[in-house]
Amino acid sequence: MNPMPTLKRSLTACLLGITISVTAETDQRLGQAALAKEILADQSLRAVHQMAQKLLKTGLTAGSGYGEVWIRDLNTFIEVALEVNEPPRFRESLLTFFKFQGTNGDIVDGYIPKDRTNVNYKYRSSPLAPTLLAHKNTVETDQESSLVQAIRKYVTVTGDRAILDETIAGRRVRERLAEALDYLLKERFDPSHGLVWGATTADWGDVQPEHAWGVELDASSHRAIDIYDNAMFVIGIEDYLQLVGETAPEAARWKSVRDELKRKVREHLWDAKQQKFIPHLYLAGSPFPEAFDESAVYYHGGTAVAI
Repeated sequence: MNPMPTLKRSLTACLLGITISVTAETDQRLGQAALAKEILADQSLRAVHQMAQKLLKTGLTAGSGYGEVWIRDLNTFIEVALEVNEPPRFRESLLTFFKFQGTNGDIVDGYIPKDRTNVNYKYRSSPLAPTLLAHKNTVETDQESSLVQAIRKYVTVTGDRAILDETIAGRRVRERLAEALDYLLKERFDPSHGLVWGATTADWGDVQPEHAWGVELDASSHRAIDIYDNAMFVIGIEDYLQLVGETAPEAARWKSVRDELKRKVREHLWDAKQQKFIPHLYLAGSPFPEAFDESAVYYHGGTAVAI
């Protein structure tokens, strides 16, 4: 039998496969280039940015309906806000959160002037900020991560690394950042999965469905592990390492924690069949009816943070 025809067919098939692959890759690059050009030419994006800048000139709260300064929201918009505001007001706001930090390292959701309180929160006071009151939403597990991220963003934009050595009640900010991250490992860590937990909320939301006042962890709460809280924690650790430097004495420990969190996220929260993250991994039952197929829901918020 002459092997040449078989060899020719194999070579032809191989070359055809390469041609198809290269063509597909070229088409993909051209498609991405066209998309990039379209995005850059879209004036609506510039308009939205300008509207955001205008809005963020008005203050540090999440909107006109809120009297509080929230760390979750401040972390979200601080970089754009610093484009149109002087850094000192953000520096002072970030330091204020440390003035309400708990003895266990926890970080509050937000603070408000005493004379503007109008919500039935369980407020926390501090002699370091006598004109303010603060509160903590105990169903969520993102306040500590949010503050670490916001500090990193502030330092990156302003270059003000001196904030890390500011002393609040005898402890430097860099130390308090570590204590905030440690709080999650001490108080919100599930050792059986190697991930942090919170009450069940919708996606990256901060309200649980069990009762009307849905911001307090209680006997009706259903604890769950979700991608949002854990992704926020990983980002928080990454930002902390960037702030203190990867050669700092504590860096090796936090690198190990970060790497193990990433591994556990992929092990427990990734749905390989559907190629998406699992909405909630329940630790003691779900608040939703059995007929509700939560796996059919695409939770985009936590997924975006994870990406």
